[in-house]
Amino acid sequence: MRRILQTVTTIPLWTHAAAVALTIVWFQWIKAKLDASYAASLHPVDYATGQTTFNGETIKTYYAAMSQTGTLDIYVKTQLIDFGFVLAFVCIGLFLCTFIARLSRPDSYGRTAGLFSGIAIITGAAFDAIENGWSFLMLANPTGFADWLAIPYSLFAVLKFGCITLGMVLVIISLVLAGIGRVSSAPRLG
Repeated sequence: MRRILQTVTTIPLWTHAAAVALTIVWFQWIKAKLDASYAASLHPVDYATGQTTFNGETIKTYYAAMSQTGTLDIYVKTQLIDFGFVLAFVCIGLFLCTFIARLSRPDSYGRTAGLFSGIAIITGAAFDAIENGWSFLMLANPTGFADWLAIPYSLFAVLKFGCITLGMVLVIISLVLAGIGRVSSAPRLG
């Protein structure tokens, strides 16, 4: 994957910048759709709480609450919209992270941190896609699914959040190293 991301850093700068701009527009648009759909589903708790319970009975109570209000079908739709959000994160890893990596010199620590931020964010997106797919196993029988299904569901969510957080930290490190490397004329840093 690093080789793919490294290749992206070699595309013409204006093409790369355009891909970043489209990624940001897509991310903002799909995030607004996702947030609106999640709110309309009347899910009783926030995303992170709902996804990291590790408890089948608790998740069943969330599904039951939405069933009682008649909004469980909106929640299912929300899960489908989330695949668009996953795509946005893949594009962030591919284009935004590599653009930030590109601010540092090739073979510098800043470039490496930027490329690894892309890998972390794309990996987080992959865990998000798996988590979404897994949720459909539970939603197929929202009040009677096997409780153990909640454990891998929550594990995929925790891995998603961890990878995306790591990616964001590495983006900051990449930016800092690029700045220090350029200002201090330290090509190895950035």
